[in-house]
Amino acid sequence: MTGIARGADAGRRNLGHSVFAANDHLVYIHESNQDHPLLDYRHDLPVLTVLVLLRKEANSPRLSGEYERKLPDGTLTNRYAYKVVRLWQEKPETFLEAGPALTPLAPLAAVTESELPELVRRMAERINQEPPLRASKLWTATFLLMGLRYSDELTVHLLEGVASMRESTTYQWILKEGREEGIKQGLQEGRQEGRQEGLQAGIQEGLQAGIQAGIQEGLQAGIQEGLQAGIQRGLQEGRVTEARRLLLRQGVKRFGNPSARAKSAVERIDQIERLELLIDRIQDPEVSSWNQLLKTP
Repeated sequence: MTGIARGADAGRRNLGHSVFAANDHLVYIHESNQDHPLLDYRHDLPVLTVLVLLRKEANSPRLSGEYERKLPDGTLTNRYAYKVVRLWQEKPETFLEAGPALTPLAPLAAVTESELPELVRRMAERINQEPPLRASKLWTATFLLMGLRYSDELTVHLLEGVASMRESTTYQWILKEGREEGIKQGLQEGRQEGRQEGLQAGIQEGLQAGIQAGIQEGLQAGIQEGLQAGIQRGLQEGRVTEARRLLLRQGVKRFGNPSARAKSAVERIDQIERLELLIDRIQDPEVSSWNQLLKTP
């Protein structure tokens, strides 16, 4: 496999091979037709061109197994045959038993979510035999590819215990970027507890959203853009969560423990402006109970 491309990158040349995309979805393609004359002349070897579709959305009736090039007048100049491999139809053993470079593709094969823990265990037996640096890169590739099919929460849960994943420079870069951005945003909030929770939520959300967006837009640009968007969303959720905690804690000091109904009403508030207004009114002499506080317009 020579590269990853999106639809906008169709036709790009990479290391002497052509990289194409189908239906604006990520695909791998190994296209060695330009090497045919050299291989045939020197070694008398046939060359098989293979298009590998990573997800069902990339499938198309146009992928017929034949590719033609014509001049503007319609004259046929080249005709290439290729094989289409649809990962979701392949057995995972195909990639577990092949070279280790193909092992990260196994979770995209014909497996269910319930089968993933055992599959990851078998992948670890294969990948962890490699040198540490290579194993780290293979786990990073696994992490990114799994995001094409599975939720971020499931992917992180399955791979969080992999030592080589924690040693990955890409993984550490994501954490570093999320931590720096989270700290900067948290300091602006002005509350120590809000900063801490916002930072933790921002890193987690930034990691997950950054990975998902990064795969779609390309590893370098996508991770950066998705991480920033995720951090903002995560920090906003962190602010809301911390504001609820502060409201309940200050309210207990003023009015005593809230009823189950009052506590439930507080937990349903998801607007930071509303929560801050209620926090400010706790010290209002005219407010003497939870019911009065929650009736604040």
